[in-house]
Amino acid sequence: MRKATRLLSVVLMLGLLFASGIVFAAEEKVEIKWLMRSNPYENKWQREVVIPKFEALYPNIKVNLIVVPQSDIDPKLYTMVAAGDPPDVFSTWSDAGFNDFHHRGLLLDLTDYVARDLNMNDFVPGVFDIYGVNGRYYHVPQVTNFGTMMTYNKDLFAEAGLSDLPASWDNSWWTWDEMVNYAKKLTKNYGQGLRAQYGIAPQYDVHHIAYLFGADPYLPEHYETGIAPTSNLDDPDVIAGLQAVADLIHVHRVAPTPADTRTLEALGNIFATGKIGMGYSLSTQAYGALQGVPFKWGLAPKPKAKDNKTALYNGAWFISKGSKHPDAAWKLLSYLLTEEAARDMTVATGFLVPHKGAVESWLELFPPVTGMDIESLREAIMGYPEN
Repeated sequence: MRKATRLLSVVLMLGLLFASGIVFAAEEKVEIKWLMRSNPYENKWQREVVIPKFEALYPNIKVNLIVVPQSDIDPKLYTMVAAGDPPDVFSTWSDAGFNDFHHRGLLLDLTDYVARDLNMNDFVPGVFDIYGVNGRYYHVPQVTNFGTMMTYNKDLFAEAGLSDLPASWDNSWWTWDEMVNYAKKLTKNYGQGLRAQYGIAPQYDVHHIAYLFGADPYLPEHYETGIAPTSNLDDPDVIAGLQAVADLIHVHRVAPTPADTRTLEALGNIFATGKIGMGYSLSTQAYGALQGVPFKWGLAPKPKAKDNKTALYNGAWFISKGSKHPDAAWKLLSYLLTEEAARDMTVATGFLVPHKGAVESWLELFPPVTGMDIESLREAIMGYPEN
């Protein structure tokens, strides 16, 4: 009788629960596709840190990491979109960028997700506004790289009797002409293949060069729309900057020719070969690319010609508008923006997720490899002029 009574009670309870809309079904298992560029330390972080931790938190979500060479990301993305099976999560690490994706209608509006689940005060100021459109957010910040800057080989500087470069962007002596003088003292055996040592590996991106020479190849409205139907490439200062870079090879003979550059690149990162006195990099990239090099290196402002403005690089995460599982994709993005995940990415890759809680621990990565103190690093990395 007691068994029958218990069974009847269970049946009645189940009936009430089903009547009220509560169903005892296992949570649906879904798979989300994460499209990423091929990069050894980034992919190791994704496979060995992010995915195991995330899938432990959300056992009903499987992450399918799709890794392709960086040059193939755009073709892969557009092929998947055309096939009606877009990646659920992707980013700005490709030749195209936010404006291209937005104009094509590929991005899911994440504004409501952001308002519900994120506190913008937890992040470096301004990172949400970089890709904001009329108060709407089609992204969340992925990394902030601050500005491109100079890297320099401290050991080669010491051998040449040169002082370390300044940390402050607001200085009067670190000029383009002084950079050329330094490069001449650092150059040895010019043009002799792997026997050569070069003073500088130039930056060839036209907008970077133009900024230093007080010009801009683009017009203000191009920055607003992301579309440049015209250009300012015939500005005399743009041309002067390009000529100054060419002179580093053909007049001053302190920079490798394109052929010499290819020879050095066959050995890996050109600055990591130890045969370059000065180069240009993002601080995050320098940390990742220069792991284990047998020399001390430093970070410094760009030299001033007419100006020393730099270009900022800030990455973003996106969810495809055609995602079949946008809620699950959002869970991955919101996890990547936690302080724990931000610290994990910093340690594994050197990149800085723009979470305020990760900034100081990120800066602490640099003193052992640069010999620079925290405050000098903070000034060199974050003290660039407004652009």
